[in-house]
Amino acid sequence: MAEEQRQATLGDALVKGEVITREELDKAKAREKETGVPWTRSLLQMGKVTFAAIDQGLRTEIHIPGITSKSKDQSTLGDALVAMKAITKDQLNQALTEQKRSGRLLGEILMSRGLVTRRIINSALAKQYDLEFSELDETPSYQSALEAVPEAYALKFQLIPVALEGENLKCLISKPQVRASLGDLGRMLGKHLHPLMTNCDNIAAEIRARYAGSKGVVAGSKKTAEPQKPTLKQKTTGDGKQQPAKKGKKAEAPKEETKPVSTVTDVKEKRRFDEIAKEAEGAPVIKLVSTIIEGAINSGATDIHMDPQEPEMRVRYRIDGVLHDVMSIAPEIEAAVVSRIKIMSELDITETRRPQDGHIRIETKEREFDVRVATLPTYLGERVVLRLLDQSTVLSGIKDLGLESDDEKILTRVINQPYGMILVTGPTGSGKTTTLYAALNQKNVLTDSIVTLEDPVEYQLSGINQVQIDTDIEVTFASTLRAALRQDIDVLLVGEIRDADTARIAIRAAMTGHLVFSTLHTNDAPEAVSTLRNMQVPSYLIASALTAVVAQRLVRKICPDCREGFVPSKPLLKSLHLPETTKKLFRGKGCDSCYHTGNHGRTGIFEIIEITEDIRRMIAADEPMEKIVKSAKLKTMADRCRQKVKDGIVAPEEFLRVIRT
Repeated sequence: MAEEQRQATLGDALVKGEVITREELDKAKAREKETGVPWTRSLLQMGKVTFAAIDQGLRTEIHIPGITSKSKDQSTLGDALVAMKAITKDQLNQALTEQKRSGRLLGEILMSRGLVTRRIINSALAKQYDLEFSELDETPSYQSALEAVPEAYALKFQLIPVALEGENLKCLISKPQVRASLGDLGRMLGKHLHPLMTNCDNIAAEIRARYAGSKGVVAGSKKTAEPQKPTLKQKTTGDGKQQPAKKGKKAEAPKEETKPVSTVTDVKEKRRFDEIAKEAEGAPVIKLVSTIIEGAINSGATDIHMDPQEPEMRVRYRIDGVLHDVMSIAPEIEAAVVSRIKIMSELDITETRRPQDGHIRIETKEREFDVRVATLPTYLGERVVLRLLDQSTVLSGIKDLGLESDDEKILTRVINQPYGMILVTGPTGSGKTTTLYAALNQKNVLTDSIVTLEDPVEYQLSGINQVQIDTDIEVTFASTLRAALRQDIDVLLVGEIRDADTARIAIRAAMTGHLVFSTLHTNDAPEAVSTLRNMQVPSYLIASALTAVVAQRLVRKICPDCREGFVPSKPLLKSLHLPETTKKLFRGKGCDSCYHTGNHGRTGIFEIIEITEDIRRMIAADEPMEKIVKSAKLKTMADRCRQKVKDGIVAPEEFLRVIRT
C-alpha cells in the first residue's frame, strides 16, 4: 500500500472511530500543506490523538480484509439491521446519506438517532463477521484469564479476557476491527485468542473494573486456580538461588498488594522509594514486565523501548530494524515497572538522575538471552531500552549473511590469509558485529590463538578469549591492544577503531603477523581508507596492512507468505535507477505472519574492496579514492540491493529507505 493511501485510510479510520472530527482532520492536513509538518504530528502535539490511537487505527482499518471498503461494509451492516427489522430501509438510506457527509460509522449514526442500541449493533456485527455473540453480564472473567493478559495489554488491544483453557484464551471484544491485532497479541503471549462479540459502551472502564476485582473471579463466577507463575526465568546462581541484587537497592516484597495512586505527581515525586520497590515486587508488575520481555522474544524483536510520554509511557518493539508500538503503561505503575527492571538488572532504583547500565540473564523456551538494560533520564521520566541478545545468533556463518557468490568467495579468501587487516564498516545497527563473529567462526579455535577486545562483550564465544573494555579503569582499546600483542595471538578482533592511537597499533599488529578484524563508522567501503588517512595513519602503512574493506547495511526481506507482484510506475523505476522496460517488481501485501508490514526477516547487502597489488600501490601513492574505486570495479551496496529488488527479495520501498542512491 502506497504511503499516501495509507495515510488517507488512517485519517478515515480516526474519523470513523470518533477519535477526531472530520474538521480537525482537514485542518491538520491543510497545515501539513502549509508547513510540511505531518498531520499526525500536528494532532499529537495538540493532544487530539495518542500514539496508541494512531497505531490502533493502522491495525484495524488498513489490515483487516473486508473492513477497508466503506461502502461495502456499511451497506452490509445496514442490510443486516434491516433484515433483523431493527430499522427500515428509509431510515438506512437517511443514515447512509449522513455518513457520506460526516464520515462517521453507520452504527454510531443510528445509535445517535435512537434507532438502535449498542447491543443490536454488535449482535448484527457478530453475524456479519461470523463471530459468536456473548452478553457482557453473563460472561465473567476468570482469574487465570486475567493473569494471562496484563491489564495494560487488555487496554491497548481493547479486549476483556474471560477464560483460559490450556493455550486457548477466550476474550470479549466490542468492535470487530479488534480482530486485526489479536494475531499480534497471541504471538506475544504465546496463546491462541478466540474473540467473542459483546455489547459494551465503555470497554476500557469494564477492563479496569474487572482487573480491580481480580482476586478470585469477577461477576460472581466460581473461584479458580492460583495465579500462574511467569514463564520467563531469571538466570540463577550455582546453588539454585536467584542472583541477588546489590545491597541497598532492593526492598522486601509486600505481604499484600499496595494501593495504586491516581496522579503522575504521586507516582514520580511523593512516593518513597521503598514503596515503589514494594509495588515493583507485586504480582501484577512482575507479570507485566515478564510478558513485555516474553512478547518481544516471541515477536523476534531485538530491542524494547520504553519511552516516557504524556499521558502514558509507550512500549515499542524493534522488529527487523523498525519500531512498532505495542502498548502503553499507565502513569500510576510507570515507576514500579521501571523499578522492577532495575531490580532485575541490579541497578540502583533510587538513582533517577543519571544514566545506568545493567543486564539480565533470562532463559525461556530452551533459549538463553542476555538482556542489556540502559536507562536515560528525560524530562518526563526515565527512558529504558532493553537489547535482547540471543546466544544462538553467534552460530552464524559466512553463508548466512546474504552475500553474493563472488563477494562470499572474496571474504572467505581474505579470512583464510595468515595476517593483515579486515575492516567492516557501517552505521550502528547495520550488522557489523554479526559479520565479525561469522568471520571468527571460520577460524579454527583448536589451532589458533584468538582474542577479542569488545565494548561491550555482547556474546560469549566458545574457545575464544574475550576482553571487556572499561574506560573507567583505563582499560581502553589502545592500552589493551598493546598488551594483547605480547600474548602470542594469531587472530585479533578489535571491536572498534575510535581514535588514531588505536588505529596505529592495529595497523602495526596486522603488519607483524596477526590477522586483525575491526570496525569503523563510515558510510561505504572507500571512506574507510579516507578515515584512516584522517587519523594521521600514513598511506604506506594503510597499503601494507589492509587486506579488505567490507561495508554493509541490513534490509528487510519481503514476507514470503504475502509476496505479490506489481507493475512499477516510471517515477519509481527512475528513483531505483532501473530501466523503464522493467515489467514487474514485488512487495509484501501484509499478513499475520509479518505483522502486516509486508516484510519478514532481514538480509545483508555488502560492498567489498579487496586490496590487490594494484590498489595497494594506488593507496600508497595517495591516489584519490574515485580513481581507486574505478580501478577496483567496485559493485556498490546500491548495485547489490537493486539486484535483490529485481529478484523479488527486497521491496522497492526498502531500497529507498536504506540505500543512498
